[in-house]
Amino acid sequence: MTFPDRHTGYRLYELIVMIKEGRYPNTKTIAEHFECSRRTAERYIEKVRDFVADDLVYDPKRKGYYFAQGGPDLPRFKLTEGEAVAIFLAVKLLNQCRGTPYERAVARALSKLAYLFPKEITADEVPQLAEWVSFGIEPLRGEERQVMEAFHTLNEARSRKETVRIRYFTASRGEWRERDIDPYHLHFHDGAWYVFAYCHWRREVKTFALDRIEWIRGTGRSFEVEPGFSPESFVRDSFRIERGEPRDVAIRFGPEQARYVRGRRWHPSQEIEELDDGGLVLRMRVGGLGEIKRWVLSFGAGAEVLGPEELVRDVRREVAGLARRYGVADSRVP
Repeated sequence: MTFPDRHTGYRLYELIVMIKEGRYPNTKTIAEHFECSRRTAERYIEKVRDFVADDLVYDPKRKGYYFAQGGPDLPRFKLTEGEAVAIFLAVKLLNQCRGTPYERAVARALSKLAYLFPKEITADEVPQLAEWVSFGIEPLRGEERQVMEAFHTLNEARSRKETVRIRYFTASRGEWRERDIDPYHLHFHDGAWYVFAYCHWRREVKTFALDRIEWIRGTGRSFEVEPGFSPESFVRDSFRIERGEPRDVAIRFGPEQARYVRGRRWHPSQEIEELDDGGLVLRMRVGGLGEIKRWVLSFGAGAEVLGPEELVRDVRREVAGLARRYGVADSRVP
């Protein structure tokens, strides 16, 4: 019998704790807890007996295992109260992302963390210490089950490098189209899942939103990732998620909005020019002017696009449309 690997070691640690707590686990409950086969559960029992404690015995009345002589003394990780709170805050943050494909994994991780706390800090006490913190995370965009199924199907195709066919809705054109894509990378942004994939129709790597995929089918064809592709470089010039030819953008913000704008890093390329009136000019080199347009409009009259001229015209059209919508007399577009 070989010595347990790290993954098995974590499970054996958890199993020993279960036994010491008097829960009398058996192969059935062990298999259910770890989501493994009964044969694997039997091997865990054998490893505990061979490597850790030879006083492990089966109680036929309780229908489970226990340590006849108390079992081994297990070491506990030395976590301070602050470290324990930090762990639970991280888990609490992840739990805000309910509906994502990792929801179940987060729940399992939380249950495992309970075994690591020192006696001075119990699993019940730590969440109470973190009750004063909350996170405002947008809910998952799209129908939860459909997005999760698309995620898993694409992730499997990515792992085996198989080209898949999708039926996809392009919002900008308002049409459905079938496409063959090579899934490279799955990316989560602002409550939505995206896949960066080579599109055989466009013959370039594109971004596809999972909530706009109606179905996915395998093609049986394999692919290789384009040399030099990386998720970081793919979105490097994007303001958020949209891509396009990088353009030099300049936006003037009034004094009131400037206090908010200067407090954040909006893009790696940004430069800020302070103005005498307390305002500022934000300069960036970004692609995807549609995202910039919507962002600028969110500031209302507190922001003015200085360039490029294409973005100035787009904002003017939107403002003119709003004027017409609300009955403002002069809604002409210069």
